[in-house]
Amino acid sequence: MKIMWIIFAATLMLFVHAQAVGEILEQKQLITPTLWVQAPDMFACNLTNVDHKIHTVQVRIITNGKVLLESTELPLEPKHTTNHTVEGLPKGAPIYCEFTIDGAKDMYRGAAELFPTPANSDFTASDYSAASDFVAIAAQ
Repeated sequence: MKIMWIIFAATLMLFVHAQAVGEILEQKQLITPTLWVQAPDMFACNLTNVDHKIHTVQVRIITNGKVLLESTELPLEPKHTTNHTVEGLPKGAPIYCEFTIDGAKDMYRGAAELFPTPANSDFTASDYSAASDFVAIAAQ
C-alpha cells in the first residue's frame, strides 16, 4: 500500500511540474529591430491584440541592456492597442521594444516607432509630417 502512495505522489508531482513548465513555455516574446533615438525625438512601442480573446502582455523599452520602461502585466482587450513611450537619450542610443505575450505570436501586431516631439506648445498634429520623418518597424 505504501508503494501505491509513493507512486501516486510521484505521479502527482510530475503532473504539477509539467503544468508549471507548460505555463512558462506559453509566454513568448516579440522583439522589434533597433532604432537610434536622440532627444527630443520620442520612441514608442505599440502592441495590438488581433485575437478575439483578452490576453496578458508586458512591454519593455530597452537600450543596450538597460530597461528604460517596463509596464506591469496588463490585460489587452481584443482589437485594442497598448502604447508606451520614452524620450530619446541626449546623445542618442539604440532602443528597441520587447513584448512578452501569452499565446501564439500571430495573435499580435507589434511595432517600434520613432517620431518628433512638439518644439513648443503651438505645435499641431499637422506639423508632424513637416517636422521630421516618422519611422515604424514591425516586431518579430
